[in-house]
Amino acid sequence: MSLGPSDTTRSTPMQDPVALYRTAQAVTSNPVDRVVLLYEGAIRFAVRHVDALERGDTEAAHQASLRSQAIVAELMEVLDLSAGPVARQLDSVYRFILERLAAGNIARDPQPTTEVLDLLRELLTAWQEVSRMARGGRPAPMGRPAPDGALGLGSAPLGLAGARTAVS
Repeated sequence: MSLGPSDTTRSTPMQDPVALYRTAQAVTSNPVDRVVLLYEGAIRFAVRHVDALERGDTEAAHQASLRSQAIVAELMEVLDLSAGPVARQLDSVYRFILERLAAGNIARDPQPTTEVLDLLRELLTAWQEVSRMARGGRPAPMGRPAPDGALGLGSAPLGLAGARTAVS
């Protein structure tokens, strides 16, 4: 069987250097860094959802929303709810985010996704700070988000059971 021109130029996830890099990064990072990567992926696909809707590409928007939802579901899955109130609060936040992402996808409306993008970005900033602190960094200067923010994100790993590689 011979490969046609489109078969030889199409990039599979294993051939995509960016996907390979992200996978390697996720596999070799610590649990908190993996959560940061998951947030980055959820945000990336949520932005793609909004952009695709604005272009009128409903199929691309749908696929991007599904990817973002899958990553948020992964964030929920890695929570250890027995770890305390912060983990339970995060679970509630993740459920809200999933509901809004699904609503935006079903209605083909960017507004619900845009709403949760702000929340995802705030959480990403907090987790980036937790990651930096876990590596022995100094606290963030005044005026920057603190790692414990409104959800009490100061204690790492916050009931984190582990995170896989759903970011590429």
